Amino acid sequence: MDFRAVSRHILRLEVNLKIIGPLSIPVSVWLVRSDEGWIMVDAGPPATADHVVAAVARATEGRGPRLILLTHAHYDHSGGLNALRLAWNTPIACHVEEVPFITGEMEYRDLQPRGLAFWLGRYLMPSPAAGLPVSRDLQRGESIAGMVTIHLPGHSPGQIGFLHPQDQAILCGDALMNLRGQLSPPFAAVTPDPERARASMRRLAELDFVHLLPSHGEPILGRSREALLRYLGLPANDVHTEPW
Repeated sequence: MDFRAVSRHILRLEVNLKIIGPLSIPVSVWLVRSDEGWIMVDAGPPATADHVVAAVARATEGRGPRLILLTHAHYDHSGGLNALRLAWNTPIACHVEEVPFITGEMEYRDLQPRGLAFWLGRYLMPSPAAGLPVSRDLQRGESIAGMVTIHLPGHSPGQIGFLHPQDQAILCGDALMNLRGQLSPPFAAVTPDPERARASMRRLAELDFVHLLPSHGEPILGRSREALLRYLGLPANDVHTEPW
């Protein structure tokens, strides 16, 4: 499959992450059109790296992305980095707290578990693409490629989303999933801090957007903030909306 437009500036490619046997979940890879060229958000799992590279080449007419932004460094988001860098030597940017997981200085399994599921599941987590240089570390509120960096920790220390004000869309990483048409939190077995993850979902509800673009599951296009408020059990007038 190829990248498909979900808004004026944002394209989506869906690949599959195999869990066990026939069980798999969808993973989204994004291209964002900016004044400086194409920006890529996440790289997909390692098994689909060649497919992602080919799809990026077709979408960008061979030029490739100018920059790869990572929502976080879990292997289903960073596994394609080596192939992409081999093709275009593209620089990588992520939140400052995710940098050591990309460079190889830390592993997620070393994090202090704040939930029983992660205490057990962390030993089954594949290691992310490690030993790679990070060209830019991002901070909360920082602007990049026409988007605003939103810190959404809990699922990982430095998970971030990207709010695209012009398209009224939020790329939310794994802060929220939309599997089988149902909103849900990130998987507990790979979420070290469930309490912060819940706070990040509420943080999403404070933002001003129309389209919700999760990394797992179909985008929710139009009135998605209302859907999020219903999921959280919050009335529309109970949460103050911020522009970022």
